[in-house]
Amino acid sequence: MRHALLALPLAALAACVACVARDADSAAATRQPSQPSQPRPPRVVITEVMADPRAVPDERGEWVELYNAGDAAVNLRGWTLASGNDSPHAIAQNVTIAARGYVVLARDGARSRNGGVAAAYAYGSGIALGNGADWVALRSPDGRAADSVSWTSMPGGAARGLRDSGARRHADVDGADWAAQTSTYGAGDRGTPGAANDGATVEAAAAAVAPAPAPSPVLPAPAADTTPPGRAAELVVRVLDVGQGDATLITNGGSTVLIDGGPDPARFGRLLDSLGLNGTTIDVVVLSHEHYDHHAGLRELFAARRRIAVRYFFENKDAYANAALARLRDSINARVLRGALVYRDTDDPCANGAPVCTITLRGGAKLHVMRPMPRSSDPNNRSAPVKLVGPDSASFTMWLAGDAEHEALAWFDTGADYDARPGMRATVLKADHHGSCNGVDARYLALVRPEWVVVSVASPNDYGHMHEQAKAVYRAAGRPWYRTDQNGTITIRSPGTPRGGYTITPQRGTRDMDGASDRASTQPGCR
Repeated sequence: MRHALLALPLAALAACVACVARDADSAAATRQPSQPSQPRPPRVVITEVMADPRAVPDERGEWVELYNAGDAAVNLRGWTLASGNDSPHAIAQNVTIAARGYVVLARDGARSRNGGVAAAYAYGSGIALGNGADWVALRSPDGRAADSVSWTSMPGGAARGLRDSGARRHADVDGADWAAQTSTYGAGDRGTPGAANDGATVEAAAAAVAPAPAPSPVLPAPAADTTPPGRAAELVVRVLDVGQGDATLITNGGSTVLIDGGPDPARFGRLLDSLGLNGTTIDVVVLSHEHYDHHAGLRELFAARRRIAVRYFFENKDAYANAALARLRDSINARVLRGALVYRDTDDPCANGAPVCTITLRGGAKLHVMRPMPRSSDPNNRSAPVKLVGPDSASFTMWLAGDAEHEALAWFDTGADYDARPGMRATVLKADHHGSCNGVDARYLALVRPEWVVVSVASPNDYGHMHEQAKAVYRAAGRPWYRTDQNGTITIRSPGTPRGGYTITPQRGTRDMDGASDRASTQPGCR
């Protein structure tokens, strides 16, 4: 099934939208003032998309349905179909859509192979629709957009079809104007290829669209990043005071990212209340690893009373005997089945075999989610590292690696080569394993070279965090720290403008504070 490079980062999506607009603008710019305006393209509308078939493989079963909302037949010869990660495909033969009629464009035109779709035209393997976020655009022969739609997820085995909304802006396939189809066709997938959609009268919505709006500006699925960032916006990072655990909230240009959720659902819930996150959308959640002090609070995200939507959830999905984690995974999987959430394994974060998956946030910041160390029996060493890069990378970056210990730290360097790509150097280091001595050494600190260290820790705690050996490593390198037990929530802000710098502000207290539980550790590997 196609998950590799599921969609462009937001900047790429915006760039694509801009390309469609530029095509039209360029054509307009070349006309002499005395010339009449070009007629609008025929009203051909994308009304149904099957991106994730289950009865047959994606490479045979994907298709797009078009509807002719005009009063005359339209020949699609010379028209172009484009999607988020693929080269545009020019329709090279006569494909006629009758007035008020439908046509299906499919990857495989053979009804005996493609799950039962009577495709009028096969566009082949050059276009592969993302099961997560992607977009599809239809352009007339002169390059103008006739219609375009985008989505952030697709239900498995079901097409999404346009409802009878009459709305002009139907470009968001995840929105209320669209619905998962329930009718079964061919080999058992659900959809209505070549016919009116379930519960919808397409004419009202289709007739209102001329020209079509650009794809909605939604945060796309994690994908390899190849384009410049979008419009820069302030980046805000909050290392939340959750006790003896981890939770980091990141916001940028309307995008929201959460890494871990702390050990106490009630405490984390109060933070959700105070931060105004109820009733909002969290675009990306990363659970670094399976330990309770990182996942327990995340259950609050799925409480119905909070009305929080989660678009993407990353974790390593390792088997782990913990009832609270099992309940969290049940909540995640329930939303996956409804087509409301994309669930990614950090061992393959982009679902394309690449070790690093880059997500571009709406404000231009980038989140690199990395594969954790494989084949470790210690859940701490299965922590997935994450690097945050601000809209202005010279102003701010941050490295977060959960509870990774010495074995994993060495693997980041020599096994995964993360020091080369995406690069481990960062302005701020979130201390591994709550300031434990097994979460830092001189080599690791030399690779990251942070200006500041922030530590998520409780006082008192039973582990002796921060360990005296860890503090000695930080002091020897001249790296100051803030810690949540003494300083409360730590807030970092970067304006996103060139040379804009950053600020780091504790809720209280001063730098380099000690805690009541701090002690030297006797565990192996700590000196």
